Amino acid sequence: MVTLQKKNVTLFALSLVLPLVQFLVQVDSFYLSDPLVKMIQVISLWKQQWQTQSIVYPAYEFDPLFLLSPFNEGFIFQNQERLIGNYPIAFTFIYSLFGFIPFQFLPFLNFLFLLGFLKLLNNNSIKTSVLMFVTFGTVVFPLLIDFSENAIFLLLSGYGYIFLLKAFQNQNTKHWFLGNFFLGLAIWFRLEAVLFFASIQVTIFIIDFFIEKKSLIQTLNPIRYIIFLLILSSFLLWNQYSYSHPMGTRYLATMAYSSRSIWDQIMIFLSMSLTFPKPEGWSLGFFLQSPIFLFALIQLRKEQLQKNQTLFYHFCISMIFLLIVGITSPNDGITLTGRYLLLLVYPLSFILNEQIENIQKKKTIFYILSIWTSICALVISAIFFFANKELTKLKKEIKPMNSELIVTTSELLSGAYGLDLIDKKVLCIKNPYLVKYLFYNIEKKSLNEFLITTVEKQTKYNQYEKGIYDSIISESSLHGYRCMDEEHSKRILSRRCLKTN
Repeated sequence: MVTLQKKNVTLFALSLVLPLVQFLVQVDSFYLSDPLVKMIQVISLWKQQWQTQSIVYPAYEFDPLFLLSPFNEGFIFQNQERLIGNYPIAFTFIYSLFGFIPFQFLPFLNFLFLLGFLKLLNNNSIKTSVLMFVTFGTVVFPLLIDFSENAIFLLLSGYGYIFLLKAFQNQNTKHWFLGNFFLGLAIWFRLEAVLFFASIQVTIFIIDFFIEKKSLIQTLNPIRYIIFLLILSSFLLWNQYSYSHPMGTRYLATMAYSSRSIWDQIMIFLSMSLTFPKPEGWSLGFFLQSPIFLFALIQLRKEQLQKNQTLFYHFCISMIFLLIVGITSPNDGITLTGRYLLLLVYPLSFILNEQIENIQKKKTIFYILSIWTSICALVISAIFFFANKELTKLKKEIKPMNSELIVTTSELLSGAYGLDLIDKKVLCIKNPYLVKYLFYNIEKKSLNEFLITTVEKQTKYNQYEKGIYDSIISESSLHGYRCMDEEHSKRILSRRCLKTN
């Protein structure tokens, strides 16, 4: 009893590291890119009383075709004459139910999911040393820092994996159903759950049919997958009805219109699994961030896999999941490479648990791996901290810039308005040919004044933005607006334009 209490205290203490880091990086104000769109989707559901999935878009009257959204085009898109986000309705709906508390504090709920994740692994005999590596030395921790669906997804997938493991070991019908149920629910949060379930089922087929020599009828027993298929069917039907495509918003936003060559996919695979050079530097893939897992795999011996069928089960799932994620992913995760391999932490936790004592005996290697993992964790946390620090500075500059309509040429500037985009009329012109479209709508609404903003410092990456800015100024005079003198701040160049006739 005392040992159990100590264990629970240890797990609770480990979980508390998350809210501490969130507090240090000020995650309650860290809303840019992905977290911003996710929270806007949540607030939109709450404000519109769950009547529609449309994003609240105050500037709609100036952009009825949704061509000037202040958000990244990869996150927000038009579907069935509405502007929607690409993040799952299951996730945004659940969090929208918490509208009675300040929305910006919702990321702190991830503490509960991390605690549940740790207890799940601990209850299945994963050693504390392994828990440390899994929690702080993989993509798990950084994915839980900001606001996202990953916390719920991770826990649901974990329960699905554990119950299917038990079902594989004891052939208990209840465990088959529960494993199917939890992984089925996980589909509604991220599509990788489908790939993870497929990896598990292919592994079980390999073991039962080719190793255990069971009959095909026994191997393909529908009890093993029927619940999952029913939930998957409901997921596909919902998406077809809601978005006119069975794969849903994530697929429509990231994969439907992308084309990749075989070499592109190889680069994506290398970048997410290990590393690959990118314009901003070498990527930090899953195994580069967590090399102890790669070392544990390398240290596996053929005799171990032959004698220990459960160990082979985890190994086979790891390899299959790694492969199919690598050949199907639309990108490497971009801001956090390796995010699509998040669920690898489950089979790899059991493999590392089996190998950890042998690895710890090789003290030099163990220390090197531990130090490297710690450095990666600190660097990633530092990136969050300094990124939010820069975002805070930008917000301070942009906050006083108010107008009936704000027109930017940069998603960085429009995104810096953060959760204020729920109330402010902000547009972002990303292409010069849309300038005339903007003024067509401005003229229809007889707007008295508007504000134009662009990035103050020009680089090779944003030169085209200055061209768009100049086009807006030029078009303004043609439509009877007089633009005041330029105002300069450290990061922002702006001009206010007033109607003259």
